[in-house]
Amino acid sequence: MLPATTRAQGIVAPGAGPINRSMAGASTAAAVDLGSSYWNPATLSFLERDEFLIGSELIIPSIHYSAALLAGSINGSLPPENRYGTSRSDSGVPTNLAVGASWKFRPDSPLTMGLLISGVVGGGVNFAGNYNTPTLAGRVPPNYFGLGPVYANTTLLSIKPMASYAVSDRLSFAVAPVVTTGTVQFNPAFFAPGPADQYGIATFPTATNSRPFWGGGFELGLLYDVNDDWNVGFSYKSPIWQERWSFNSYNPDLTPRRVGTQADIPAIYSWGVAYKGIERMLVDVDLRYFDYANAALWGDSIKSGGLAWSSIFAVAVGGQYQVTDRLTLRGGYLFNENPISSVKTIFNIQAPAFIQHTLSLGASLRMTDDIMFTAGWVHGFRNAIEGPIPQIPGSSARMDAQVDSILAGLTIQYGARRSRARAAADDPAGPAPTPAGGVPIAE
Repeated sequence: MLPATTRAQGIVAPGAGPINRSMAGASTAAAVDLGSSYWNPATLSFLERDEFLIGSELIIPSIHYSAALLAGSINGSLPPENRYGTSRSDSGVPTNLAVGASWKFRPDSPLTMGLLISGVVGGGVNFAGNYNTPTLAGRVPPNYFGLGPVYANTTLLSIKPMASYAVSDRLSFAVAPVVTTGTVQFNPAFFAPGPADQYGIATFPTATNSRPFWGGGFELGLLYDVNDDWNVGFSYKSPIWQERWSFNSYNPDLTPRRVGTQADIPAIYSWGVAYKGIERMLVDVDLRYFDYANAALWGDSIKSGGLAWSSIFAVAVGGQYQVTDRLTLRGGYLFNENPISSVKTIFNIQAPAFIQHTLSLGASLRMTDDIMFTAGWVHGFRNAIEGPIPQIPGSSARMDAQVDSILAGLTIQYGARRSRARAAADDPAGPAPTPAGGVPIAE
C-alpha cells in the first residue's frame, strides 16, 4: 500500500520508517535504525545489532485547485462571462510502508547486509468534474470549455538490497542496487494532446489502461566516525531509469491510440553531519540536491510535454534524546526549495509536489530489550503555486496543499551486539562498540 498524495522534496519520499520520518529523514551521518539506510546504506555497518523494521504511515492530504477563465478567451467571444471556482481533491487517506532487515553472517564480519522495501515516489490528485471550476467543467459551449474530472496516481515501490563494508572501525562504504515497481495513471493524459476541437482547444486521451512499470538504479554511501563527537556521511542515489510509461488509450472517436511518456526519478546527492557529543543526544543535519532539471519528464520543457521542474536543494535537521532507558523522543524539520515556480502547464495539476516546510515529531518506547515501538506525526505546512495554463487560452490556475502523516512501527533487534572490523581483527572477542547514533541500548 503506497502513497497517493503530495509529498515534500518534489515527488521523492522524504524518509522511510517511523524513526527516520520522525527525524525529518535526517540520517546521512547517523545510524539510528534501519530506516537510516534510506538515505545512506553505509549506516548499516554502525547499527548495534541485527534488526528488523516494520513501519506504516497514514497520509491525510488537503489539496485545492482554483481556476479562472476570462470572458471572451475562446475565439474572442466565449465564454460570455468570467468564470472562477475552487475544488478539493478527494484523495482519501492513502498509506505507505517501510519494511526490511539488517544482518551479519558472523558477529565479527566487516560485511553487513540489508534489505529495505519502501515507498519511494508518491503523488496524485482526484478532482471531480465541477461546473463551478472552469477547467473541471465539461465541454459544453458557449458557457463551458473545461476538461472534466482530473485524476492522477503515481506510486512506486523501491526494493533495495544493500551491502555495507566496514573498512575500519570508523569508516564504512556501501553499495545498493535499486529496483522500483509500481503503477502510474493520468486522466486526462496532458502529455499527449489530441486533435483540437472546433474552438481550437486541444482534446486529451486517458492514460489509465496499463500494467506495472519497472525501473532500476543504484546507491553509493560513505559514513565516517570522526571521533566520539562527530560523524560525517555522503550518499549518491543514481537516477532511477524507468521503462517507458505506455498506455492503451483512444482518440475522441474511440479509435485506439497508444500514448506514453518517458520519466526517470532524479539523481540525488546527500551530505550529512551528526553531532553526538552530548550524553543521550544525537543531532543530524543533511543537505541534499535533487537533479530534477536533468530527469526525463520532470525537467523536460513544456513544449516537449514535460513539466519544466527546476533542480532543488533540501535541508533536513533531526534529533533524538533518550529520556530514560526505555523512552526516546525525536523531532525534525525539513525545508526544500520548490521545483515548480508556477502552474506553467496543466500537467502540473496532476503532480502537486510543492510543499516546502515540514515538521516531524515522534517517540520510541522500548517494550523489551529486543522490541521497540515508535509512533510519530508529520505536518507539511500549506503552500501554493499559481500561473497561466498555456494549453487553455485566457485561463489561470492556483493550487494549494498541505499534508499530515501518522506514523507507527516496530523495530525488532536480535542476536549479539556487533563488533566492528578493526576491533574484531585486534581482539577476537571484539569490544562492544559505541553506536554511531551515540544513544546506547539499555541492557
